[in-house]
Amino acid sequence: MPFHLALYDSCRYCQCVSGELECAFLAETDLAAALVNQRQYERGASLVIPKVHRETILDVSDAEIASMYRLARRLARAVEAAFGACAANVFQNNGIKAGQHAPHMHVHVVTRYQSSDPERLFLQREFPIISMTEQKATAAAIRAAL
Repeated sequence: MPFHLALYDSCRYCQCVSGELECAFLAETDLAAALVNQRQYERGASLVIPKVHRETILDVSDAEIASMYRLARRLARAVEAAFGACAANVFQNNGIKAGQHAPHMHVHVVTRYQSSDPERLFLQREFPIISMTEQKATAAAIRAAL
């Protein structure tokens, strides 16, 4: 039985991959792509997605998830170099009750700093969407460190 997701007509992440929607891409592999999270929980917060629409961890192949986590590790290293991060949270949510808001499997890479509160949980509703200009500036700094 699949995890329950909110009903949806379109997928923002699929629109990013297809070029239909503008996104601040960071890097890609044959199976995965990384982009700046439009909600910057911490400076450099990024997402890694499978390039093919997959709803949850139950739907990705072993090769896709391996590619996604290799890319997540590269991002964590790049943000450490680009912004001086000293730690990172790497996580993902599956299903509505686990806090999954987008119907496309994605891995969060949230970098942390000396000033970060290690006990803080990231709630989407507490962080506004940043402008594409800010997303692209963040992406440029991270790509330079990749």
